[in-house]
Amino acid sequence: MGFGMRRHAVELALKVDPSLARGLARECDDPAEARRLWLMIARNAASNCGGAADGGDDGRDVVARVVAVLKDCGPGVMSIEDVLPFLPDFAQIDQFKDEICDALASYSSKIEGYLREMTECDRTCDALRDELGRLSAVGTRIRPDARCAYTGAEVRRSNEPFYAFPSGYVVLESALRREVVPYLNERQARRVEAVEGEIARMRKLRSGPGRNPYETAKDDFDVENLQTELDGLIAAECPLTGSVMVQSIDRGFSDDDDDE
Repeated sequence: MGFGMRRHAVELALKVDPSLARGLARECDDPAEARRLWLMIARNAASNCGGAADGGDDGRDVVARVVAVLKDCGPGVMSIEDVLPFLPDFAQIDQFKDEICDALASYSSKIEGYLREMTECDRTCDALRDELGRLSAVGTRIRPDARCAYTGAEVRRSNEPFYAFPSGYVVLESALRREVVPYLNERQARRVEAVEGEIARMRKLRSGPGRNPYETAKDDFDVENLQTELDGLIAAECPLTGSVMVQSIDRGFSDDDDDE
C-alpha cells in the first residue's frame, strides 16, 4: 500500500475508530512514513476528532490522549518534542514528565556517543599527524647505476623524471604511467591526462617572453602543485608490489600473441 492510500485509510479510520488507525500505522515499514502517520493520529487525538465525543475534555485529558499515542507508536517513531505543538498552552509539565525524562536520557546517550566518536577522531588525527611527520623524514637511497624496473634504462642518464619506491624499485615516469594508468578508474585516468596537459601548458607559458618574476614564481608554484597531484595519481604505491601487481596477475608474461 502506497503512502497516499495508507494516509487516506488512516484519515478515514480516525473518523470511525482511532484504534483501527493505529493498527494501520503499525503496519507501515517505512520509518518516515510511519512518523507522518503517527503525527496525524497525535494531532487528531489533541483536537478530539478521534471519536471521543465526551465534549468535556480539559487540558489534562488532551495531554493524556497525546501521551497515550506517543507510547502506543513505539520507540524510535516519535519523541516528546514532536507532539509538543499539539499540547495546550496551559498543560503542566508533570503530566508528561516521564516522557521528557526519557527524551533527556536519549539525548544524553547520543551526546556520549558523539563524544566517543570525537575522541576517536582526535586519536586518528593524531596518529595521521605522527605518520606524516615520520614520512616527511624518510629518505630513499638509490644506486648510481640504478635502472628502471620496466625498461632497464639507467635512470640517472635519462632525460625524464623517475620514481624511487620504498620497495627498492626505481621506475621512469613514462614507464610508470604506461603501467599504472590502465588500472586507474575512469575519473582518475581523465584527471591524469588533464594534469599532464596543464603541466605542459604551464611550462610552455613560463618559458614564453614577457613573464615577470612574480608570474614566473606563480607558474612554478602551480606546476609544483600539479606535479604533486600527478605523483599521487600514478605513484601512490609501488606498481611491482602494490595493488597494480595484484590486478595484473591475469596478464601474460609477454604481449606477443604467439608462444615462441
